[in-house]
Amino acid sequence: MKRIRATTLAEAFWTLDPFGLVHPDDPWHCDVEARFDPTRYGLIAPITRRLAPQKGRPDFVHLGVVGHKGTGKTTQVRKAMANLSAKGIEPIFIDALASVDQADLSFPDLILVISRGVVNALNEVGADVPGEERELVKLWFAEELLTETHRKEILGTLEAEAKASVGVSFLAKLTAKVTAVLRSDNEYRREIRRRAERDPIELVRRANFLLDAATTALSNKRSRPCTLAVVVDNLEKLADRRQIDAAILRRADDLRRLRCHLVLFFDPADQYAPSTVQAGQAFDVVTVPMLPIRERADQANHVADPALETIKELLDKRVDLEKIFASVPESLRTVVQFSGGRLRDVLHLARLACELADPDRVTPGHVVAAARRLKGERLTLATPGHWRRLAEIHRDKQVANDPSDAYLLLHSLVLNYDSDPWWDVHPLVRLDTRFDMAWKTLSPIAT
Repeated sequence: MKRIRATTLAEAFWTLDPFGLVHPDDPWHCDVEARFDPTRYGLIAPITRRLAPQKGRPDFVHLGVVGHKGTGKTTQVRKAMANLSAKGIEPIFIDALASVDQADLSFPDLILVISRGVVNALNEVGADVPGEERELVKLWFAEELLTETHRKEILGTLEAEAKASVGVSFLAKLTAKVTAVLRSDNEYRREIRRRAERDPIELVRRANFLLDAATTALSNKRSRPCTLAVVVDNLEKLADRRQIDAAILRRADDLRRLRCHLVLFFDPADQYAPSTVQAGQAFDVVTVPMLPIRERADQANHVADPALETIKELLDKRVDLEKIFASVPESLRTVVQFSGGRLRDVLHLARLACELADPDRVTPGHVVAAARRLKGERLTLATPGHWRRLAEIHRDKQVANDPSDAYLLLHSLVLNYDSDPWWDVHPLVRLDTRFDMAWKTLSPIAT
C-alpha cells in the first residue's frame, strides 16, 4: 500500500486504518516517545538501556514488554532494534499469532518456533553455517523430533523438489515443515511435543547450539561481533492467558538459559492480575502505559496539551487536518479524550467519525457519535457483574489480582497509566448508562 496523506474522507478511511503496521522508517511514523519523559512513557529508551553493549551487562538479557494491545509496542520495539543494530544487535522478529497454535501453546512449541526464526534469519541474509553444524541441526529436527514415517514424508518431499535446496536453505524448509505441524491437531504434533519435552534441558541445549552457530555465522557475514535479539511479538493477543502462564512464565528459568537476547510481549493482566506467576517476577519487564493524557488527580475528561499535540502530529502525517476536520482543535481534543490515550482507539474514532461525516468535514459532534457507536461494540465484552467493579476502579484507580480484573485488563476495558502505576476505566465504558447507575451506588471515598 502506497502511503499518502489523505485530503478526502474516502482516502482518510484507509490512511486511518487502526490495524496497519507502521515501521520506524514509514512516512506515517510518529516519534511519540520524543514528547514525553522516558521514565514515564515509552519503550525505546529502556530497551536500549538494557540491550546496548556496556560493561557489567550480562551476555544475554531476557525481558518482557508489558502493554495493552494497540499502544504502539511493536513500532517502538522495532525502532529500538533499528537503533541497536549499529551496536551489533541482530533482531529476529517472530509473530506469535502466525507461528503457534493460539489455542494450545506449549514450552516446546516456543523453543522450536524460535529455532525456526533463527534459521529463517540466516537464510534471508545468506549467512550459512558449517556443514557439520548444519547436519546436527538437521539431525535434531529430522531424526530426533519426528517419527520414522513422518521423517520419510517430510524429507522425501524436500528432496523431491525440482531444485533441491542445500545448506541453510534446506534447513529453513525443514524447520518450517516441522513447526507447521505445531499448529495442527494430529498425532504428529503430539509426538513432536512428546519428544521435545522429554528432556527440557536437552531441548534448550539444542536451541543454544543453533543460536551459537547462528551468532557466529551472522558475525562473519557482518564482519563484526553480533548478538542475536529474538523478539516474540503478539503474545499479548493470545486470549487464554493460562497458556502464557504455563508455557512461558512458569518456564522462565528455562527460557533465561537461551543464549540470545529475548524480548517477549505480555498483556497488563500478566503483570497486574497474573494466574500464578507475575511477569515481573519471571523477567525484567518494561511497561508501556497509555499516552499520558492526564494525571491521576485530574478530572476524568481532562486532556493534557502534550498528549493533544502528539496526537495532532500522528494524525497530521496521515490526513490533511484542515480538509478532514471542520474544527481541528476541538475535534482532536474530543478524539483524544474518548480514546483514553490508547493509540489504536485514536485511529478507530477518527476513522469512524470520517464515515459518519461523509461527505462533509468531521465535527466534534461526529466524534461523539463515533464514540457512542464504538462504545456499543466494545461493551459487548462487559458482563452484568462487571459494572460495579468498573465503578470501583474508576473511583480508586486500582486493580486487584483476580480473574475479573484480569478480564477487564485483557480486553482494555480498564487501562493502565504512568509508571507509578494507576488505572482507570476506558472513557468509552463511562459513556454507558449502566456505568452511571453503578457509580451512583458507590461511596465517593475509597475504603
